[in-house]
Amino acid sequence: MDGLMFDTESAYSIVQTKMFARRGMVFTNDIKRTLMGKRAREVMESLNELWGRNEHVEELLEEQDKELICVYKESVEKLKGLDTILVFLEKEKIRKCIGTSSRKFLVDILFEKFDMGREFEFVVTGDEVKKGKPDPEIYIACVSRLGVFPDECIVFEDSLNGIKAARGAGCKTCAIPSEYTKEEDFSIADIVCNSLEDPAIRNFITSVTSVK
Repeated sequence: MDGLMFDTESAYSIVQTKMFARRGMVFTNDIKRTLMGKRAREVMESLNELWGRNEHVEELLEEQDKELICVYKESVEKLKGLDTILVFLEKEKIRKCIGTSSRKFLVDILFEKFDMGREFEFVVTGDEVKKGKPDPEIYIACVSRLGVFPDECIVFEDSLNGIKAARGAGCKTCAIPSEYTKEEDFSIADIVCNSLEDPAIRNFITSVTSVK
């Protein structure tokens, strides 16, 4: 969801830049890449370690979430090609679900904002797993709930941590790097595309779903 369907990564950058500034530090894209795909608690634990401080994780989450909710409601938008690919998947009768490290209340904000709740069979959120990406737990959970074999699933991801998680679950992978992850090496993905509008995505989906 984050950085692939919606431009939430910019929202996190805005908020975390402020959190770093309050502590006299600078938030960078290199730091951001190490955090992508992790669950919220894991992110705050990583930041605590990076800052060399011993702040309470719950207080850090509260600090982040107050601002994050406002940014989500006011400025987060769909990313290019999302509506197009959803129409294609619906037309082809391909089942859809979401596996996201985000917590449920943030998913709910965006689903309400864009009236998208009915587009997907279910969502597995970061609240429901013990380990964030690159651990494959979240995608193993998705495959299990779908009741299919892992290699019958294609996972779309914008981060290398996400691609590693999907491969660890045995799924096929399509990487769509964002402005924050475009320098990463996505050679382990089955296919790398520029955006959800890339025609290569539909060709890839068709080639996978046509195999019996």
